[in-house]
Amino acid sequence: MKKILLLSLAFLTLAAPAWASELFGKISYKGAPLKDAEVAAGDKSGKTNALGFYSLTLDPGAYTLKVKLPDGTTREEKVDVFPQATEKNLKLE
Repeated sequence: MKKILLLSLAFLTLAAPAWASELFGKISYKGAPLKDAEVAAGDKSGKTNALGFYSLTLDPGAYTLKVKLPDGTTREEKVDVFPQATEKNLKLE
């Protein structure tokens, strides 16, 4: 019984990272790439690079993607993250 429990625990520990997925995309603002913008979904956050690209590692599920714009306002967009990588591009005005 202990062996089965240990094997199950080992499997869950090794498989846990496989449950995470990637949400990625490009954000533009007024026709130009939005660089260094704060991007958040769930409890994960990051910034866009100089070309407006972002990437967050999340568990699959429904999220609200929040983007902080240069004028200080925040835009929100609903997104479903799937087990495979999910792309979400935004063109903001």
